[in-house]
Amino acid sequence: MGWPGKIAGVLRHPIFLALAAMALAWALVEVNTDVNPGPPEKPEVTIVASVSLNFSDAESGGVVVTDANSGSEVRRYAMGEGSFVRGVLRTLVRERASRDIRGQPSFELEMTSDGGLMLVDKDTGYWIALEAFGPDNYREFRAMFDAVGAFESRSLQSSDQN
Repeated sequence: MGWPGKIAGVLRHPIFLALAAMALAWALVEVNTDVNPGPPEKPEVTIVASVSLNFSDAESGGVVVTDANSGSEVRRYAMGEGSFVRGVLRTLVRERASRDIRGQPSFELEMTSDGGLMLVDKDTGYWIALEAFGPDNYREFRAMFDAVGAFESRSLQSSDQN
């Protein structure tokens, strides 16, 4: 009986199987009892503007982005489009689900004094700095931000004329 045979013989011994089962059970309990540390602390930045956005599922796998205040459609993604937007939303929605927060998610898109954008879930405290994911992904959210700003300025102009 060679070296591998000796190991196989030892592992078949009931005491070693019991010890292995106890070690596995301890490891599973230890991993599953780690306390969720919560969201990372937001950086100390000045927020110069903010818009509220709602994200909802559309027919045939699409995603619709609307201004939370006016209900105006900001952007629509067909199935297979907007993979970065979907990934960011998936991250924030997963945090909401882990805290059993139900309902239509509304997120704040905040612009910082240095031009950065953060998508913030006020209910969970989680936030994502969007410029960290490159200029193309930043531009996608910046277009949403600018579109909501255009809706708000149009509604302000129409209310001033009345």
